[in-house]
Amino acid sequence: MKRAFFLIMTIAAAASAQQSGRQRSVAHPAQSAGDWKIEITSTGGITGGGNGGLIVSSDGVLVITFGSTPQSKRCSFQLTADELRAVDDAVRSARPRAWAECHSLADVNTHCCDLIRTTLSLSVRSGRDLYITSWLLEPLPADLQALFALLRGPASLDARYRPLCTTMP
Repeated sequence: MKRAFFLIMTIAAAASAQQSGRQRSVAHPAQSAGDWKIEITSTGGITGGGNGGLIVSSDGVLVITFGSTPQSKRCSFQLTADELRAVDDAVRSARPRAWAECHSLADVNTHCCDLIRTTLSLSVRSGRDLYITSWLLEPLPADLQALFALLRGPASLDARYRPLCTTMP
């Protein structure tokens, strides 16, 4: 009787975890077949609007964003073959199932209104697998840090292309 109760409770807990969105996909490998899309957004900061974001996909299209409203400025670019290969390698090396949903400090008393929250969404297999993580402060898992540094770090695609948007109408 106790075993049956334990089995029923285990199944119910697993079903509840799947419905809450907290459980990561385990049926498919993290590596994609070259079909992926990454979106980075940010919120917070002094203005509440974050510090911009970007969208990049496996077809090499990079979109730099300056906000999250429909009126926000966006600039599109085509990545070079080397840039696309570097992002594709980082995506293939990533282990998104191991990422926490939120890499924020556990003590919410240390959170302040001027902190910038960054959210990274990785979609693979034509959107069939979606991994979303966010953070206020680093450190991040090494694979996530490498991917983010390539996209938004000091020597990133964002650092190269964002200044070009300011010269565009």
